[in-house]
Amino acid sequence: MSSVWTKAYCLVKEVGPGPLISLAIYRMGIQSGYYRWRTPIGGRKLRNLPDLRADVFVLPDPVRLLEWDRLRGVDGTAEAEEILSGRVRLFGAEPQPLNFKPPHPDRHWSTLDEQGVAGDIKQIWEAARLGWVFPLGRAYRLTGDERYAHFFWNSWEQFVLHNPLNCGENWLSAQEVALRLIGLGFAVQAFQPSAHSDRSRRQSAAEAIVQHARRIEVTLSYARAQNNNHLLSEAVGLLMAAHLLPDWYESRRWRKTGWKWFQWAIDHQIEADGEYVQHSVNYHRLMLTLGLIVFRMAQVEKFALPDRICQKLQLAAEWLRGVMDETSGQALQLGHHDGAYLIPFGGSIEDYRPTVQAALAAFGGQRALPEGGWDELAAWLGLNPTELTPMKGCPNLNGIKRLGNTREWASLRAKHFTNRPAHADQLQVELFWNGCRVVCDAGTFAYNLPPPWQNGLAQAGVHNAPLLNDQQPMLRAGKFLWLQWDQARFLEESDEQRQQVAAVRYGYYRWGVHQERRLTRVDTGRWQVVDRLSPLRSGQIIGKINLNWLLRDGEWNLDDGALMVEYAEFRLVVRVVSLPQGSMKMRIVRAGQIVNGDGEKGLESLLGWFSPTYLVRLPAISFCIEIHANLPILLQTDFEIYPK
Repeated sequence: MSSVWTKAYCLVKEVGPGPLISLAIYRMGIQSGYYRWRTPIGGRKLRNLPDLRADVFVLPDPVRLLEWDRLRGVDGTAEAEEILSGRVRLFGAEPQPLNFKPPHPDRHWSTLDEQGVAGDIKQIWEAARLGWVFPLGRAYRLTGDERYAHFFWNSWEQFVLHNPLNCGENWLSAQEVALRLIGLGFAVQAFQPSAHSDRSRRQSAAEAIVQHARRIEVTLSYARAQNNNHLLSEAVGLLMAAHLLPDWYESRRWRKTGWKWFQWAIDHQIEADGEYVQHSVNYHRLMLTLGLIVFRMAQVEKFALPDRICQKLQLAAEWLRGVMDETSGQALQLGHHDGAYLIPFGGSIEDYRPTVQAALAAFGGQRALPEGGWDELAAWLGLNPTELTPMKGCPNLNGIKRLGNTREWASLRAKHFTNRPAHADQLQVELFWNGCRVVCDAGTFAYNLPPPWQNGLAQAGVHNAPLLNDQQPMLRAGKFLWLQWDQARFLEESDEQRQQVAAVRYGYYRWGVHQERRLTRVDTGRWQVVDRLSPLRSGQIIGKINLNWLLRDGEWNLDDGALMVEYAEFRLVVRVVSLPQGSMKMRIVRAGQIVNGDGEKGLESLLGWFSPTYLVRLPAISFCIEIHANLPILLQTDFEIYPK
């Protein structure tokens, strides 16, 4: 079967006909000019538009805001002052100039595509999401300083000027439109007491809400085709538009449509153990945040979310708690990370505690953590976790097993996919010690930059698991699409009480190879990973095996086959041996450069990097092992941590 027909067959089998039909409908709407007709340049005129409602969030007392700042050890106005200087922290990273000018402001959005811009289109979209209004509005609540309100309204007017209705890249994605709508709703409420929030500006915001909602509902077929956070974001955008303008004649339709697809998404996108459909920790947080916004609007409108919806979202909150390091608030780097952090209250983008605390309070009636600065997000949503009983026990996750305790722990990934995989990360191992990420997943870095940075970190070779004969264990059919899914499962003999867990993957069965991995906590500060690769049938198979371990950056030394890395808090020693013994090559790659040993060119540009958020990459250490051997073979990796 040719590769084209193989991909077509797998698309229908694994993705399903429904999403493919929805995508075809969307493309027909583009090509026929239907969307251009439904969303004309400049929009359709609005008459007798009511004033916006402004009650979605609870505005905390400034004294409480100061206390949370003290608990986190931060200056609550520092980021807002950066914003006043015209610089914003896109994706939670270093400040960049605030720019609302898209490359093609005079072209209808339906004539544009994501690849038609220089650089990464997400750099254009992120500022227009209005994520920066949250720290600005918080600073206004804290201080009452009118500079913050003045800056927001001036910036909003600049956005309107440079982004005519339905023109330019900032109208291309309905999800981006929905997230901008949510940010605008927050800003109107946060700056409502200001003299700068005069009637004409409030009217301008109300008109924008209507036009944004109209843009969203026209292309829901694309969101349905994706069956991911696009659909959920757009449903919540419609619900918020209906909430903010309850007396507008289209609001009833928006509410009905938004509620239908919000419920459908929660029912179909959260798995039995709580894992989100996109197999991504960061998108999982985005899903929970959108659920919290709906929870809050339901509170204000005095109706209760259905029990099944709350139960699904409770499972999702528990899942996120299960993959989070409670000491630091960091989490596993599972799957794609596009820098989304919708309501950035309570901690940095790398801190998942605010979302876990708020979501468990809302959907489970429990608190996950003791009182702390991470409680702030919950307060903005009308929740008080300190009044709730602590959650007991650990969630049972199907696709990830975790060994250790809150001080040091490691995880093993083995997932049976029922939805599209994100990264080729089966049998991935990560290790935390005292809040430090020691053995890492590389993250994402970028979707849309020149090769190899078009989601290059999704492939198998950069993950912490053996790669056989340079073959991907799945068929890559696009930047975000894997086919011929690499399935895995945990073995029944796994014993978390004995601090040992094992799993098998099936991605290399096509090449006649069985792969098994066992993770063991030997003792405090001592961990062992054992990989077995063996033929499925009698006889030997000759293969090249590459094993990568991505480690936190530090001063390293490779001596007699052992890698030693010095950190301020501890020393890490990593040893790899094979049975039977073979000719093993070892090399160190740091920041995309081979700094010790040699190896084949190509993959090293992706190795030795850690991306904590989108478009940020930090040097890390890739300890790469290559061995040519007759299978069966066993590779044993020992990690030893020596505190200083």
